Amino acid sequence: MKALPRLPMPRQISNKASSLCIGRYFTIAAAAICVGVPAHASFIDSDPICQTYGCVVIHDGVSFDVYDNFDASTGRPIAVGERMVRRSTNPILGTGEVHPVITGSLTEGFSVAPLQDQGSMLGIDTNGDGNSDIDPIDANGSGFLDAGDSLDIFEITGTTSIVGGNTSSQRSFYVSSTTDFYLTAEILTSLGGNISSGLAGMGFTYRVQRRGRDDGMSFGRSAMRGNQYRPIGAISTLADLAGGPVRIMEFRRSVSRRRSNSLPDQSVRFDYVYDLTRYDLSMGEGSLNFEIEFDFINR
Repeated sequence: MKALPRLPMPRQISNKASSLCIGRYFTIAAAAICVGVPAHASFIDSDPICQTYGCVVIHDGVSFDVYDNFDASTGRPIAVGERMVRRSTNPILGTGEVHPVITGSLTEGFSVAPLQDQGSMLGIDTNGDGNSDIDPIDANGSGFLDAGDSLDIFEITGTTSIVGGNTSSQRSFYVSSTTDFYLTAEILTSLGGNISSGLAGMGFTYRVQRRGRDDGMSFGRSAMRGNQYRPIGAISTLADLAGGPVRIMEFRRSVSRRRSNSLPDQSVRFDYVYDLTRYDLSMGEGSLNFEIEFDFINR
C-alpha cells in the first residue's frame, strides 16, 4: 500500500540536568534500596530528612532521585505550596539517571524516531465521529506506518475520513513518599513542528497504578491504597500544560503505608499517555516536538 503523509510521533520528553525526568533528572535505586540502613528498612524509613520533614522518591526500577520538604542550603523547611527541593547528593546507590519507562516494563521509554519512509499510524473513521474505526495492521511492530503495513477492506461513504490511528505512547515512572504532595506538569519547551493543531491536537491522560509487577519487579505491596491519589484539573491536551506548572495529581497521604526493605514495595506507578487520535489530514503533514517537566509541590 502507498505510504500516507509522514507524520512522526512527537519525540519523548528529553531530560535536562536542571529539572525532573521529563525535564528534571531524577536518579534512583532498584529492587532492594537499603544501603547502610537497618534490616527491614528502606531508605525512606531510615533517612532523617524523610522521617522528619517528608520526602518524595522517584525511580525507574534502577535509578533514583529524592525531593525533600527541607532546603539544606538554607536550613529551613519547605512551606506548604512551595516546590520541593531536589537532594543535591545521591543518598542511595543507583546506576544512573531516572528515565521514563514503557508502561508495564522497565525498558527505557524514549521514542524511536521514524525513518524517512515511515509515518505515524493513520486509521479510517467510518462514521464521522473523529475516531479511528479501522487501524492499520502493523506488520513489523515498528509503531510507524511503512510499506509492509496494510488495512482491512472498507467502504467509502460521505462520512469516511482519515484520522489518527494507533498513535498513543504510554510511559511511566515510580513514586514513593513519606509526605503528601502535588504532582505538577508543564510543557517546558515546544521545539517546533508544522501540524496546524499544535499541542492542542495532542491528547494527554494520566493515572496511578497502585500495585503490579513489571519485568519481575513487584511494586505497591506496602503502598497506600484507597482514594489517596486524585487527578485534579481539567487536563485533556498538552496545550493545557502550557504557561507554567499545572497541578495534575494530588497525593493526599504518604505513598508508603508501612516499613519495608524494598522501596519498590512502597511505590506506586504513575502512568501518562499522549496521542494524536484527533489528527486528520486537514491539519497538514509534519511533526511535533516538545518537552514535559514534572515537579513536586509540598501539600
